[in-house]
Order: sequence, then structure tokens, then C-alpha cells
Amino acid sequence: MPVSVTDATVEEQLAQMDTAPVAFGTPGGATVSPLEAMLRDEVVIAFAPPKRGTYEPQDPPNLPLVQEEMGLTVCVSPEAGWSELETFLGATRKRLTVAMYQFTAPHVFKAVEDAVTPGHRTFELVLHPFVEPPTAGVKAHDLKTKTEVLKPLDNEMTDRFDHTWATFKTTKRPDGLWASSYHIKVAVRDGNAGWLSSGNWQSSNQPNVHLFGDDADPDQPLPDGFPGEYNREYHAIFESETLASIYEQYIRRDFELCAAQAEEPAEFAAPDLFVPEAVELPEAFGEGGQFFPPLRVDRVVKVQPLLTPDNYAENVLKLIKSAKTSLRFQNQYINLRGDGEDFPELLALVDALKEKAQDPDVEVRFIFRNLMTEDKLDLLTAQGFPSDAIRFQEGCHNKTIIVDDKTAMVGSHNWSNECVAANRDASLIFFDPEIAEYLAGVFDDDWQFRANDKPAKKQPRVARPDDPTPPGFRRVPFSAVFDD
Repeated sequence: MPVSVTDATVEEQLAQMDTAPVAFGTPGGATVSPLEAMLRDEVVIAFAPPKRGTYEPQDPPNLPLVQEEMGLTVCVSPEAGWSELETFLGATRKRLTVAMYQFTAPHVFKAVEDAVTPGHRTFELVLHPFVEPPTAGVKAHDLKTKTEVLKPLDNEMTDRFDHTWATFKTTKRPDGLWASSYHIKVAVRDGNAGWLSSGNWQSSNQPNVHLFGDDADPDQPLPDGFPGEYNREYHAIFESETLASIYEQYIRRDFELCAAQAEEPAEFAAPDLFVPEAVELPEAFGEGGQFFPPLRVDRVVKVQPLLTPDNYAENVLKLIKSAKTSLRFQNQYINLRGDGEDFPELLALVDALKEKAQDPDVEVRFIFRNLMTEDKLDLLTAQGFPSDAIRFQEGCHNKTIIVDDKTAMVGSHNWSNECVAANRDASLIFFDPEIAEYLAGVFDDDWQFRANDKPAKKQPRVARPDDPTPPGFRRVPFSAVFDD
């Protein structure tokens, strides 16, 4: 009888451990894989169902379709994201308004500090509760504690710096605003320009390199492991008072709602993981791949701002259904549960994607992160997603949909129940062939040179405090593997 063996996922390992943190599922007890549950019409009992927070979208909403003349830069990491963000921050003259998931990269902190501390400038920040970065790898030198980030700004700016923590729905906090994560990455400068991204302000997302532009340094040595160990991210910088005012208004509303529930976030100790010593890169990696300079336009652009939980699912559903000839999808994962608990928003999106994947007139391709697990992949292929249209990329952290080389979405939305419906995330849909073709070129380069046909063979292993490191593995903190 043919036998296929695959490593248990981190979730599955934690579910078998009596000491598993509550945030990672229900500890103890036997588990059933999602694929088995779907085929047997059973319910998975190992993990808590998805949840929704108490956040209520504002009424009336303020997320209109924008079509106006604007300056716009679209760029990608690891090659060009930081130099463009640095320039954006350096142009601050009055105020900076930021909603951010993680903020630990020392070079990003220095740029923010330089941007907001002079004169009478103000800085307003809504931040996801701090997750300690690792002591090894590409984030080894990131700021380690929330005090390192917040205290210097408090000291230098006093009443010109306002900060609050985002709140989440937990058993101890049933009134938390979002399900599990304040996952947005948006900065608004002076009320007339904005930066929106898939990438956090961490070194893995914003490596300190300058390959393009006036500050390009041809003699700058690239960091070890570049680009393979740094994330693929997509960023948009817009000089549009309309778009900037939309996102600033929502961030300030988030600030007020979170501040009303203000409390210091509970410390959370995630387990260490054992990960393979060598990164699994495709054979073609580095043989023909290229680095992409930023795309700049200065003209009328048509763009739809998106926020979750406000208007993401319905607009992305329309985007997918509009595909006539091609659809490129790049994301960390599609995280179906397959146990009857999936939110209707995610099911509708996946069904629409499946319909296009099975349409002979539409070329559909998927790139997922190299760590997407076999159980989640099984759920997709069992429903008819073609396996030969799926590849896996180390460090894939962008969240992108490109339709017919005419329309493209960039932003911070992963594809899970809570990400598409109940957390705070932000994205933009550009109805613009030039932007879509630029990002399609990046996708095609990743597909050919940076993606594998199979996900990583070895999954991370949960490390108990006294466990010895297995041969071929190394011990790292949880956040060294999982950015989100």
C-alpha cells in the first residue's frame, strides 16, 4: 500500500501538548485533520472556532471609489521597499498617523524618530500588542521590548506623541474590538500622503538596503541571505489628500475606540520552534530572477480603498468574479478549516476563486508561502483547485490579486476567516493596467525563479524548554518563523 508521510503542523503539535498556549488552540486530546473531517462530514474538535470582535463599521462608511490625479509609487521588497519608505517618512513636516502590526526595525525607528521629533510635529500610533522579535536571524538586531520603541518617543515628544494598544476579543476581554489581530500597515503623512503595505516595520519586511534611486549605493554589501531570507512585500505610496484623509480618519477612529478600552497588553510567551538549518530554495533561484525598480506615475488613477471588517470581502469578491482571461493570486495561505465553522465571507471568496480556477478560459496561478501546510493544501485540491497551478515561495508575505493584467490589489489581508472578516487590515485595488502589468511582472519572476512546486518538506517542530535540538535543525523563537 503506498504511504505518504508529512510533518504535523505547529497547530497540530500544540494541540497534543498539555502546556499548549490557549491562543494556539485547545490543548490535549486527539485531533482529526481538516481533510479527514471534510470527507467524513465530521467536526474538528482540536481548535477553537473563529471569532469576531465587537468592532462596528462606521455609519455611513467613508470608503468611496477614488478617481483623481495623484502621485503614486508602487514598489516591492526586499529590493526597494525600505528606500521608498525612508523617503516617505523623511518628508514629514506636520504629523504622522500610523496603524501598525509590528514596529521593531532599528533603522525604521530611527527614520520615524527623525521625522517626528523636530519642532511641533505630532505622532499618533495605534499598535498591535508587542511580540518580542528573535535573537537570531534577519531580525536578530531588532528592538526587543516595547520600552525600546515607546519610551524614547515619550521622552523626546512628551505631549506630541499619542499611543494606544489595539484590543482583541478573548475570554478575559469579551469587548475586544478585533478578533485576534490589528494586522494593518498604514502610515499617513501630513494629511495629504500615505503609505500602505503588506510589510511590517521589521527587518525581515523592510531590509536596510538601497538598490535604486538617488540614494542607491552600488558598493553596499547586501545582507547575508539576501534576498532568500527576506520577505516578498508589495507597497504603495500615494500623494492624494482624498485617500490620505480616508485612512487618517479611520486610524483616528480606531485610536479613540482602542483608547476607551486602554490597558497594558498581557505578556504572551510563544513556544520556541525547531526549524531546518537550510532554507529550501528552488533550483532556478538566482539564475535569472531580477530586482524591480519602483514604478512611479503622476496622473489620474482609479483606486478602491479597503478595510476589514468594513468593505474587503464584497469588493474582492467582485474583483475575482471580474476575471476574464487571467488571475494571479499570491498570499501566505488560504486557511480553510473545513469543519463547518468557516465564515461565509471566506467561503464565498474561495468558491469564486475555485470557479475561476476551473474555468478553461481563465489562466489562474497561485503562489503561497513555503510554510503552507499539506492539510490546508489538501482542502484546496480536494475541492478542485489544480495542483499544477500552485507553487510555494520562501518568504512570500505579500497579499496580491492581479486580474486580466488590468486590475491589481495590494495590502495586508491574509486569507483566513478572521483576516478577511474580523481583524483590522487594509488594502487597495488599483483599476490601472500599468500598475497591474508591473506587479504581474514581479509575480511572473517569482513564479519562474523563486517558487517551488512543493511546500517545504520539513515543517517547524515545537520545542519544549528542555528538548535537545534535533540533527539538521536549529532552535528559534516563534516570531522568527511566523510574521503574522
